[in-house]
Amino acid sequence: MKGEVCDSGHAAADESTSVRRVTLCGMAVNVALSVLKAAVGWLAGSQALLADAVHSVSDLVTDFAVLLGVRYWTAPADEEHPYGHGKIQAVVSVAIGLALAAVAFGIGRDASLRLFSYAGGGEPSVPGAFAFWVALASIGAKEFVYRRTLAVAGRFRSSALEANAWHHRSDAISSVPVALALAVSYFAPSLAWMDAAGALVVAVFILNAAWGIAKRSVEELTDAEMPGKSAEVARIALGVKGVKGCHHVRTRRYGGVFNADLHVQVARSLTVGQGHAIGHEVRDAIRLSGIGVADAVVHVEPEDVRVVLSFGSNIEPRRERLARALAAVCRFPSTHFVAASPVEETEPVGVPKEFKGLKFLNQVAIFDTALDARDFSDRMHRVEDAQGRVRSVRNGPRTIDIDMVDYGGMESDDPGLTLPHPRAKERDFVMRPWRELERRLAGGRDAPGEGGAAAGGGAAS
Repeated sequence: MKGEVCDSGHAAADESTSVRRVTLCGMAVNVALSVLKAAVGWLAGSQALLADAVHSVSDLVTDFAVLLGVRYWTAPADEEHPYGHGKIQAVVSVAIGLALAAVAFGIGRDASLRLFSYAGGGEPSVPGAFAFWVALASIGAKEFVYRRTLAVAGRFRSSALEANAWHHRSDAISSVPVALALAVSYFAPSLAWMDAAGALVVAVFILNAAWGIAKRSVEELTDAEMPGKSAEVARIALGVKGVKGCHHVRTRRYGGVFNADLHVQVARSLTVGQGHAIGHEVRDAIRLSGIGVADAVVHVEPEDVRVVLSFGSNIEPRRERLARALAAVCRFPSTHFVAASPVEETEPVGVPKEFKGLKFLNQVAIFDTALDARDFSDRMHRVEDAQGRVRSVRNGPRTIDIDMVDYGGMESDDPGLTLPHPRAKERDFVMRPWRELERRLAGGRDAPGEGGAAAGGGAAS
């Protein structure tokens, strides 16, 4: 553990130094270009070049944001921030995006006003040839800074530095229409209005870059799921020896890396220590896989057992009671709904004479669960009690009746939990729907909303 902390400290120091160095290089280039483009743009009367100068100045603002932010997001975890400070990168990136958007709107507004002025009879000025060469120099210089900054960003998976790199690239790209507009204006003075049009194009480029930077960072701050990343994590986990299943996989970006949460299932016969060891193997496999996951929280559970339940009610509102009971079982921990049969009405069997007119609504449902049989049975009884189940009259009316028909083929003679259910084979309203569900599942034609969800009031989920 101590070694990990030391390695982490060295890595943070290396990242901070590298980020500062490349950002200071970018700042020097931005200062030189801002002054040069502003001076030449003013002397040559080029609005496009002046707009490009403002864009370079905005690069300076984002450079300062990176220099100030890197000292915080590379800081190690502490008591107040046990997960580290990586999300500060996203905050800095959002600030960069907002700064870019503000610059874009300002440039776009000024260029639009100038174009309207020309449309109303105003005479555009014709920039000199030197302005064109300055625009070309800007393209080359900013492309160099972009590539150098992006290389460092990739090395440390820094989203803020990557955003700043793309800010440099947007400055290089925005200089292309400026150069074209200046060339056209110089060689065809009647088209000098192209200079203002070039400034408007620059604004569009900047606004697009701002949207891309801010969108990704907002997704990180709101813990948005990373497309495809969870599937990669699940594939790696299932490849670890001893893992029987994997579910509830979630991934989210954190700084320049990803974090993952997942549940893995192991054989029920394993000890707690053996299951814990498999969980560590899964975590290490994910971290060392090269897919960019820095840490993974692995929850170890026993493998699922298939449980078959029979639901019945002969006290109104019968259909609603079935739906509520089915929904309650769906909420059991470590339990997953598989399928449910349609609800059907049946005659009561073996009930006192005075209750023979109370017909039952019945339904069969299948679940996969990591709960043991006794725990599952106890929870079933609590669901019955919650609906006012009364057991004082043998075979009397029932608000809800839930029977465990089968639990993974387990056999038990315990009076409190007899498995398989001793009278299930005598009940056509149990065996027939159960067999039909198994046929549907074997053929891959079942869907969670089929049968039980529609006929049972939509309780399945």
